[in-house]
Amino acid sequence: MVGKLHVKPASVYPYDYSVSALETGGNRDVAAMARKAGEFFREQSGRRFFLLVGCSDPHRSRQGFGNEVSYSGVNEVSYDPLRVRVPRFLPDQLPVREELAEHYQAVSRLDQGIGLVLRELADAGRDKDTLVIYLSDNGMPFPGAKTNLYDSGVHLPLLVRSPNQTRRGIVNSVIVSYVDLLPTILDWTRTPLPSEALPGHSFLPILEKENPSGWDEAYFSHTFHEITMYYPIRGVRTRHYKYLLNLFPELEFPHANDLFASPTWKSIQEQGRMGRRLLGTYLRRPLEELYDLEQDPDEVRNLAADPSMGAVLRTLRRKGTSFRQETKDP
Repeated sequence: MVGKLHVKPASVYPYDYSVSALETGGNRDVAAMARKAGEFFREQSGRRFFLLVGCSDPHRSRQGFGNEVSYSGVNEVSYDPLRVRVPRFLPDQLPVREELAEHYQAVSRLDQGIGLVLRELADAGRDKDTLVIYLSDNGMPFPGAKTNLYDSGVHLPLLVRSPNQTRRGIVNSVIVSYVDLLPTILDWTRTPLPSEALPGHSFLPILEKENPSGWDEAYFSHTFHEITMYYPIRGVRTRHYKYLLNLFPELEFPHANDLFASPTWKSIQEQGRMGRRLLGTYLRRPLEELYDLEQDPDEVRNLAADPSMGAVLRTLRRKGTSFRQETKDP
């Protein structure tokens, strides 16, 4: 492991090679982290390995995004706040644009780090036998995305590069979940599956397909982000609909500390809106939410009380309940 692990205790995650932030000058020094990854690759001498590279970019850093520090070997890429693209779930206000520009700068630093790691992998001669998976742990660190089960919070980056592929550059339309990662990695390493059934499936067989069948839904579970942010939500998403069950709708939806103190949140509070969503409906949510994602990709028209959507609601409600029973959700 190189960089950020973010889970404890260490005894449960027994990495036998670990490079902490103290050794790289922080988990935003992507060039230093890449060099450490290169050292690891060269030490393997043909052995199998699993390496986790955990960068802090583009997470928030106190009130900013870590852009106040320059790193050797990393080009600073800045953005004009007036020209950045504002996601539809956020209001188009100057404080929001300024924070997005800072966020995108951190994303660009991360992009360079990924390239440096891949170069180290190739220099070590392991790019022809290594599966590379790039992913984000949550939606972008802005209100309406991070800690939410709306698509802005759960439609996350997932890029996969297999040396066995003959077709490349494919955008795959299927719905996969991070529970599919473990079966995929076990499949790649030809490791037998555990006796206890895993909830996911390997996506290796569909890497070269754009529209394979059978990957049409995913399930969601959120209980809290920080211990003071209790707001349990369960849900299911199909290609057409999203169903969310807010188990305690009498609570106000909470925020992670870094979002609560952000200029973006202050601007949202002043405007009373989050993109097309009213702030009041964001903070105070009903027991059930149902969205037609084809007609309403912003998830602002709740159809749970619409009589014409009764059959869809009952079907997704039943799917969600069955999944909670199967996974022994308390």
